[in-house]
Amino acid sequence: MSNTAGATAGSPAHADRKLNLSGWRAEIGVAVALVALSIFFSFNAPNFLTLENWATMLQQTSVIAMVAVGMTFVIIAGEIDLSVGAQVGLSGTLFALLVVNHGMPVPAALLLVLVEAAAVGAFTGVLRVVWGIPTFITTLGLLSGLRGIAFYISDGLTISGLPPAFGNIWYAMFLGLSLPVWVMILAILLGWFFLSQHRFGQHVYAVGGNPETAARYGVHVGRLRITVMIMIQLLAAIGGVLLVSRLNSGTPTVGELMELDVIAAVIVGGTLLTGGVGRIVGTVIGVLFVAVLRNGMVLNGLDPVVFLIAQGFVIILAVWWSMLRKRQA
Repeated sequence: MSNTAGATAGSPAHADRKLNLSGWRAEIGVAVALVALSIFFSFNAPNFLTLENWATMLQQTSVIAMVAVGMTFVIIAGEIDLSVGAQVGLSGTLFALLVVNHGMPVPAALLLVLVEAAAVGAFTGVLRVVWGIPTFITTLGLLSGLRGIAFYISDGLTISGLPPAFGNIWYAMFLGLSLPVWVMILAILLGWFFLSQHRFGQHVYAVGGNPETAARYGVHVGRLRITVMIMIQLLAAIGGVLLVSRLNSGTPTVGELMELDVIAAVIVGGTLLTGGVGRIVGTVIGVLFVAVLRNGMVLNGLDPVVFLIAQGFVIILAVWWSMLRKRQA
């Protein structure tokens, strides 16, 4: 019997197909909302739809998009990481400290920052795999802990005095786009490849959908969980170093509340918090939606606090919609 014939109503295969179809509809719906929101904001801010504004918006949201790619893997695998914003701040602060205060070459400092981020991701993953501590709990603690470490090692001060050439990285242009945008594009393409075209992505979906079944089919569930937690921490660390280039300094407060932007983008893009469902394409649409919402409000002269309120309601609505899709499958 073919797979199609065997996927009767109520079967796991049938539910997966319904969720995938619902995911496509969610992505199309968010894309339509994105277009409508862009048109709405353009009425009171004529410069909103200009190429210059969109290039700036992409540059400003590049780090969020990179981390959102990693968060897509994490949430599809049935986990979550609330510490990414704090890791961005710690990575940037540590990098600046090593380069400025200890005279370390930029490549060596970057390597140590990546080692630190990988260690944090491995720590979270091991606690999940060996002791069964939910990543929600561990990363909630790290949200405070990593930020505290950033303040401690910097004495709560901004660390400036980086090499002038390093400060030019954020603004370096290639084919009309800044370097951070190209790094973002690379992260998106690699994320899409490994999630949709590689066996690793199949294992991510399997673990998020049903870890017990995935283990019976030979998937190393524990190793995969540790891997995705390391992956997102590495992306957050790279983002933190890029933001050091933007500010030409390391500041422990950088990245505050970034986890909200990242999670909002991923959930709005159709990834289910319950795991097993999501796509990089949806995440990209979600990132653009959040970026347009923020940028449009700023250009229309709205108080930044209004964006936080709107973002909160967007997250609530997106989670409600994802739960509804899950129940209907």
